[in-house]
Amino acid sequence: MDDFSISRIISGDVAVVTVAGRVDSFTAATLDAELAKIVQENKKLVLDLKDMAYLSSAGVRAIMRALQTAQRSGGGVKLARVPALVDEVLQTVGVMQILEAHPSVDEAVAAF
Repeated sequence: MDDFSISRIISGDVAVVTVAGRVDSFTAATLDAELAKIVQENKKLVLDLKDMAYLSSAGVRAIMRALQTAQRSGGGVKLARVPALVDEVLQTVGVMQILEAHPSVDEAVAAF
C-alpha cells in the first residue's frame, strides 16, 4: 500500500488517526497540516500506523510537531501497530524514547 491517506475517528476523548501509505517529503506536508488541525480539536492522539509503508524524516518531524502541540495543551501522542520498517526509522532517529508505542489501538487509547 503506497497510496497516502489519513483518516480519523474519535474514541471517547481520543482522536485515532490512521495514516497509510508513504509519508515522504511530498506527503509529509499534508500529514503535518492534518495533524495540526486534529490536535487543535483533540489534545490526545493515537496514530495507527499499521498500513504505513514508508516514513521519511519530514514525516518524523510532523509527528513530533503534533506531539509538542498536544503536550503543550496537556495531551499527548501515542503510536499503535507500528510496522517494523517504520519502527526502525523511529528508533534510528531516537524518538522512541519520547513516543510510546502499543501493539493495538485499544491499548494505546487506554494508555491515556
